[in-house]
Amino acid sequence: MRPTRRGYGALAVVAVAVLLAAQAGARSLNAVAAPALLALGYGWLTLRRRDEPTVARRTPAPGFPGETRAVRLRVDAGGRAETTDAVGDGLARVATTDEGYRVELLSRGAHALGPATVRERDAFGLLVRERTVGSETEALVYPTVEPLTPNRAFRGLVERAGSSDREAFDSLREYVPGDPLRDVHWKSSAKRQPGDLVVAQYAVRDEGGVTVAASAAPGHADAMASAAASVAVYLLDAGLAVGLAAPNGYLRQRRGEDHRDDVLDLLARTAAGDADDPEADVFVRATDDGVTVRTAGSAFPFADLLGDADPAVEPRDEKRQEVTAP
Repeated sequence: MRPTRRGYGALAVVAVAVLLAAQAGARSLNAVAAPALLALGYGWLTLRRRDEPTVARRTPAPGFPGETRAVRLRVDAGGRAETTDAVGDGLARVATTDEGYRVELLSRGAHALGPATVRERDAFGLLVRERTVGSETEALVYPTVEPLTPNRAFRGLVERAGSSDREAFDSLREYVPGDPLRDVHWKSSAKRQPGDLVVAQYAVRDEGGVTVAASAAPGHADAMASAAASVAVYLLDAGLAVGLAAPNGYLRQRRGEDHRDDVLDLLARTAAGDADDPEADVFVRATDDGVTVRTAGSAFPFADLLGDADPAVEPRDEKRQEVTAP
């Protein structure tokens, strides 16, 4: 607890009154200093008897860099008080509102809001008590998602995964009583002895799923997260089930808006490192040389998939040119 500017003024008045009293008698001290001392004493007592202030903060919705979010505060201080909320790196306070304030989301990651600093004042504004109240609240910033224009290799992956004919022919075997006649491969059976039938077997039904594996060298987590998020969101918007392997976790193949949020959440929190999923369909890796995408035996810079890239550009073949790969 300490005096405010007004409180220091009151103390100065008391000091002057004491000096005057030393020269003109105690009547000057009683007339001037006593009221000031009573006000200071009353303020100290009321502040000391107040309950501990509380601050409730509503968690803002996640967003992308460049967006703003409202932060709502509910303060219970039992009297006059000013509240200042700490804002972590990656966020910037841009406005004060009646319910709290607004922040701009600057960079990817899970950033902290709070704790709050509450400055309580007495009724006369002579004293102030400052306390740090409450815990931190998370403000999540997703990685930047870029619009994509797929090149030939990436477009082919999407077309294969999203094909309506997902039961591919696998092999032939001899007919066994009980096999459905619709599975008999009549063209091949006609080349055999009469009554010697063969049945077509089909591969396991493909549900249109694609798994993206993302990894990054130290210092390149943001570039990795942005590229992987752009690829995953594009695939989800194409109606595919998307899985994600990141350095900090794994998500199985799913569809829908909820899964989109889960993908962005995972990539918002990930640091640099390797994703261990050799069975993935798309590999995204960020290094000092840039961000590389590898799929179906071809590798190319992530920039080839950006909205202003030429979709007709051929990717580089891994067998002809060495590229960065996970």
